Amino acid sequence: MKPRTPASADTLDALYQGHHGWLLNWLRRRLHCPHNAADLAQDTFVRVLCTGPYVVPREPRAFLATVARRLIIDNSRRKRLEKAYLDELELWAAHLDQAPSPEQIFEAVRVLEGIDRALSRMPTRVREAFILRHMEGLNQTQIATRLGVSLRTVQMDLVLALEACDDAAGTGS
Repeated sequence: MKPRTPASADTLDALYQGHHGWLLNWLRRRLHCPHNAADLAQDTFVRVLCTGPYVVPREPRAFLATVARRLIIDNSRRKRLEKAYLDELELWAAHLDQAPSPEQIFEAVRVLEGIDRALSRMPTRVREAFILRHMEGLNQTQIATRLGVSLRTVQMDLVLALEACDDAAGTGS
């Protein structure tokens, strides 16, 4: 029996028809949750659709896997940021006489979502520098070494990231 040749991907429709099932199975194996896999498969094709004019990938499955991996990373970062923020809110609330009101929690979540959108629009290196500093706790020298850039570049990237986050949070100076 001859192995099945992957479908062509001459159009976005052909890419979806020919590779959606494969992508869904690939994601199920990695995520161990059929619901999350289905959502991420859909998000993968939405991301491809929203990136501009469709260019036929040389290796459709490798292309889809790369897009899906990046979405998994984005989701993971978003969840880590959300958890860190909620943990901080919990610590903050423990020092108050009363817990934050639903309105305060709603506002905090709104600000967090704005910051998340700002992070997703940042250039990759700027976003990575911000995450390494504020999520992983690296200092600027460690970030420069990790990213292979100068200390000055890291400093400028962090300023850009903080300005974008301030704008998104509505706290711009």
